Amino acid sequence: GRLRTSSHDAMFVVVLLAGTSSALRASFLPRAAPRQRSVALRAVESVATSVAPEPSSSSSSELSAEARSVIDSIMADVKARPVMTEAVIETLSTFLETYLAVVCGDLGREASSVVEVMQEYVDMVQEQLESPHAFGPLHRGEDRFYALDTKFMEPLIDMEDSVLLGGEYAAEMRRQLEAGDNVVLLSNHQTEADPSAWSALFDRGAGRDDTFASRMIMVAGDRVTTDPVAVPFSRARNLLCIYSKRHIDKPPELKRQKQLHNTRTMGAMLKLLVEGGNMIWVAPSGGRDRPNERGDFAAPSRFDAKSVEMFRVMANKVPFQKTHFWPTAMLTYRLFPPPPKVSTGGLGEPRIALRGSVNAAFGPELDFSDLDDKGAAAELAYAQCAKLYDDLLAAASTRQSPYYSQQARVANAQNVVDTQRKYEEQAAADTA
Repeated sequence: GRLRTSSHDAMFVVVLLAGTSSALRASFLPRAAPRQRSVALRAVESVATSVAPEPSSSSSSELSAEARSVIDSIMADVKARPVMTEAVIETLSTFLETYLAVVCGDLGREASSVVEVMQEYVDMVQEQLESPHAFGPLHRGEDRFYALDTKFMEPLIDMEDSVLLGGEYAAEMRRQLEAGDNVVLLSNHQTEADPSAWSALFDRGAGRDDTFASRMIMVAGDRVTTDPVAVPFSRARNLLCIYSKRHIDKPPELKRQKQLHNTRTMGAMLKLLVEGGNMIWVAPSGGRDRPNERGDFAAPSRFDAKSVEMFRVMANKVPFQKTHFWPTAMLTYRLFPPPPKVSTGGLGEPRIALRGSVNAAFGPELDFSDLDDKGAAAELAYAQCAKLYDDLLAAASTRQSPYYSQQARVANAQNVVDTQRKYEEQAAADTA
């Protein structure tokens, strides 16, 4: 099939089933008691009702009778499947309820309009649980999963408020790719749905180009290639799969195996650069942006100098194929908002679905040729990314975006702070 874009960056870990260790199962949220959801889950649900600049209808507790009947029927089916773990059931319950709340509450559509795509997604989660897909160093996107991703994400992405800045640079990238050169996008990263954001902007948006997003190859961490809830979306994308530094020694006995996998991934990337005509998206920060102490996503997370330098070194190993580096920024955190802080323990996390726009910006090509200091390239790339991010925020305020304008961000900031406090309370309770 066609090459597909890559995945929602470094995210989830080892799935699984019979024989799964208690420590691993504990890394996912335990299923809530029937009469009381966990503090962490309530915290996540609070984001669903408070991220918007005004009270939203997207609260799962406000589902119509029809929508409640649909979600109850789907979850009854999920719970009846023996392969479904308690953690997966808990995650799917919140994820699908908030998804249906967007469809019915925000958009006013009938719940029946998304039953088929929700059921297809659940079937793919079950498929991963029954027969886990093993992602190699280089994964090629699969058509049926790409089709699922497109259908599932359609209600969540507000295309009327979505913006691509620097489209003229995308045209130059196309010319470079057609000439056999390589393109590396050095970008921030905000949500698991970032690959879907690229598809929306280029498959359906003003920058329409049916091949630009689908040829992207994204550097993806182990979370999105092992969490059964994320895998259906990840299989839609072209991925260079790595184990992140944060998880490479968990558990310690697999550290060597993971290191060997990462070495093979570097080999696969070098082969792509030798081949030429490839576009790679990477987030040198190593993960998703997180809000500041005021609860605002005011700036991208800083780039890791070693990550940027590694790409420079790899590109220099292939002098006969030119590799171009382009600064890129994304403003997408509204979709599947991340926990306010990086987890240092378990790797599972609750999911909520929210409606929002997707915004991206390209800047002028980066010139690393005269930089001698090993940290200078990362500083230059980050400075350009941060400027582009500021441009996206300014554009959002100018058009009064209901998701990312200054007013909307201020309205959301205190909720982010409160949510982090609740996560910390839950973490303390879990270790008590």
